[in-house]
Amino acid sequence: MSLAYREIRRKVPLNELNLFSATSVASVEYNLERVRGSKYINTRTEILEWLVKASKEQAKQLCEEARRRFYRTAEAYRLAGYRLLSTEGEFIEARLSSHGLFGGRSFGYTLFEVGLEFDPLLNLPMIPGSSIKGALNSAWEALELQGGKELIFGRKEGVGGCVFCDALPIEPNHDGFILYPDVITPHYPNDILEETKEPTPIAYISVAPGVKFGFIIAVDRTISSNILDKLKRAFLFAFSMGLGSKTSVGYGVFTITSFNIQLG
Repeated sequence: MSLAYREIRRKVPLNELNLFSATSVASVEYNLERVRGSKYINTRTEILEWLVKASKEQAKQLCEEARRRFYRTAEAYRLAGYRLLSTEGEFIEARLSSHGLFGGRSFGYTLFEVGLEFDPLLNLPMIPGSSIKGALNSAWEALELQGGKELIFGRKEGVGGCVFCDALPIEPNHDGFILYPDVITPHYPNDILEETKEPTPIAYISVAPGVKFGFIIAVDRTISSNILDKLKRAFLFAFSMGLGSKTSVGYGVFTITSFNIQLG
């Protein structure tokens, strides 16, 4: 790899590394080296391990800052007149039961071919509020809940009565990880059936199993308790089915520690 990447690894301590910036530099330089024909064994794997270790070094501090942000955000919505779907009147807490892949191409995609959504300021992976809204909307339809959908999710003529905030990790898993290596092995590249082709594993970053996330869903007070109960059912169903990518193979499933609708 080139000088900039090496200087970052040499000079920046793991507990001070901005993962978003580091991944961007590593991605650019790795792909430049590929174009130039240079050969580096396991370079992407080494970068992956470096990022995962850096995330672990910072995990406790970063999650504490995210939790403080959620307290401030929840209080702001209450003061603005919203009620919250919440855990003990604050915000929802849910723990990943499996690996998580949330979002798209903002973090790691150009290097690992699989990416995550990422908050570059908080230095944490995130689940976009739009993804949470979409999952609950799909769950609402799957459960065939009648009445109130447009009041919650909105329509072309106007917005709905719910605000779905981005979710962030608020606690690392029991081993201290937020990010974790994962691997996918495509057997037939470029959609060509080749029985003699050796599969090439692709290593990438995922969110580690056991990470606890915070969620804020703020609800307009004019929405009735009957519709809120339907929203709660949709929420529980969506989280049991999984959020993000690869839910069909068990990714993104959450266990909700406690849950209620705060009416005060």
